Amino acid sequence: MTLYHSSKTPDIKALKPFPNNGVDGESVVFATDDKLFAVAMTYGTGDELAVGYYKDAKSKDVMFIDELDEGKLSLLDNPTSLYEVDSSLFKEDSRLFPGEFISTTEVPVVKETKIDNVFKYLKRGWVEITAYKDVPEAMERRKREVDKPEKEHATNRFDPANKS
Repeated sequence: MTLYHSSKTPDIKALKPFPNNGVDGESVVFATDDKLFAVAMTYGTGDELAVGYYKDAKSKDVMFIDELDEGKLSLLDNPTSLYEVDSSLFKEDSRLFPGEFISTTEVPVVKETKIDNVFKYLKRGWVEITAYKDVPEAMERRKREVDKPEKEHATNRFDPANKS
């Protein structure tokens, strides 16, 4: 099986592990079996853009990107490199989404595909992209509570009273 990793940095020959809060600060390389998810994660830090999946009314997985900071969807107008890597160097981890894997060692790149515009690439597949002003409604539709985020913030970022 082939796995995918994306980066703003082109021409990488080997992916090196780096500390990540998503796995309690461990140094890892992330990869996924979903090309769209890999590409979306180039700019999906969880601070400016959130990337994930939810089940729709038919229990089908739907990938989403939510703009968490107004004006940050423009990040998706930038390029990325999609790297193919060997799945035998990766393992599943219960802290991650299904289809997402980690490696604790350096991983050689098998192939690189350069993508000029992340947004245009993502629109080729079925990805629900939600602008900042519409995120609370989208979260409600997904049965998520705006005031109970997975990642804690000092204030409710979607409350107009908290915008400066």
